[in-house]
Amino acid sequence: MRREYSIKTVNRYRRKLQVQRNISMLIVSIITTVVLCVFAISISTQASGLERTAQYKYYKSIEVSKGDTLWSIAAENFDMEHYKNIQEYVKEIKEMNAMKSDHIMSGSCLIIPYYAPDDLVHLAY
Repeated sequence: MRREYSIKTVNRYRRKLQVQRNISMLIVSIITTVVLCVFAISISTQASGLERTAQYKYYKSIEVSKGDTLWSIAAENFDMEHYKNIQEYVKEIKEMNAMKSDHIMSGSCLIIPYYAPDDLVHLAY
C-alpha cells in the first residue's frame, strides 16, 4: 500500500529536517568554538609561564633618612609577589636587624630583603 502525501506535508517535513540540521550545526559550532578557546587560553598561559624568570632573594643595606619609619621603608620595598602582606615583610626586616620595636633612628642602617632575577641584581645595585 502506497501512501500519498500532500506537497504541504512534504514541505513541512523538509523544513523540520532543515531546522534540525541547522540546530545540529549550531551546537557543533558552539562546541568547536569553546574547545578552540580553551586550547588558546591554555597555550597562552603556558607561554606566559615560560617567560617568567626565576627570582632570587637578596639583601641590601639602606640608610635611614630623617622622617623615615620602618613601615614607610617597608612600603617602598614591599613585594606583593613574595609576601602575603606588609606586616610579614616588616616582621622579617625586624628579625634580620634584631629589632624588638618599630622604632628606627635617622642615620642608622637597615638590612632589607628584596627579590630580583639573577641578571638584574648587578645592574640595579
